[in-house]
Amino acid sequence: MSHRLTADALHHGLATERIGQRITVLDEVDSTNSYALDTLARADGPTADGHVIIAEHQSAGRGRLGRSWQSPRGAGLTLTVLLWERPESFSTARLIMAAAVAVARAVEQSTDVVPTIRWPNDIFVKSKKLAGILVEARACANQPMPIAVGIGLNCLQHSGHFPPEIRDSATSLEIESRGPIDRVTVARALIGELDRCFSRKRPLSDDAIAAEWRERSSDIGSRVTVRCDGKSYTGQILDINPHAGMLLQLDVGGRREFDLATITRG
Repeated sequence: MSHRLTADALHHGLATERIGQRITVLDEVDSTNSYALDTLARADGPTADGHVIIAEHQSAGRGRLGRSWQSPRGAGLTLTVLLWERPESFSTARLIMAAAVAVARAVEQSTDVVPTIRWPNDIFVKSKKLAGILVEARACANQPMPIAVGIGLNCLQHSGHFPPEIRDSATSLEIESRGPIDRVTVARALIGELDRCFSRKRPLSDDAIAAEWRERSSDIGSRVTVRCDGKSYTGQILDINPHAGMLLQLDVGGRREFDLATITRG
């Protein structure tokens, strides 16, 4: 079985409307999100909408809030979809939630692994992290803006591939699955599900995204501590909304909504 990712292999059998009409596979790049925003968006403008960038290795991969994302060459699936949206319709929370649903669907479709979504931007198997999502944008006043939806999905890693500090909290499809993992099959499934979630002709409604997110997550009703603007807040998650973010019933009383893009989970 060949695990090599090529644009031709990924296009084979792929029938999408918006996402993946163009696919670029890079051997190495600093960050697929940076490449999408700083190279493709500047060179091609809105015609690059739906362009998929995949890298076999990132030299400066990153996650939310400045964290790093590390993966051995050829072991993970490091993918960015470049979208163009009008500022008034842009919602980081909505894009994160839709991408999380797409990742969970794709994993179930292409493997025997059943993941769960963990707020705000992670995909877990049991108690270990399988994938993460990073949404970044370049502001453009009163005109469509480029948005990078980055996904890092652990595919072929064994426990020894993870740095010691995350070895007990990270996992991969290879570790969790009873069968062999084909990265090409996983990548094709992911591109197809991203296309369904980000379709322009048949877009998922906010209610549909939220409903499926809730079905795939065990977070609703759980107690969490979050940090926002240098302060900590503890309470019970009541709901997650694609635009309002997370609604928390605070231990000290009252309810508060938190933007998924600006907080971290304790």
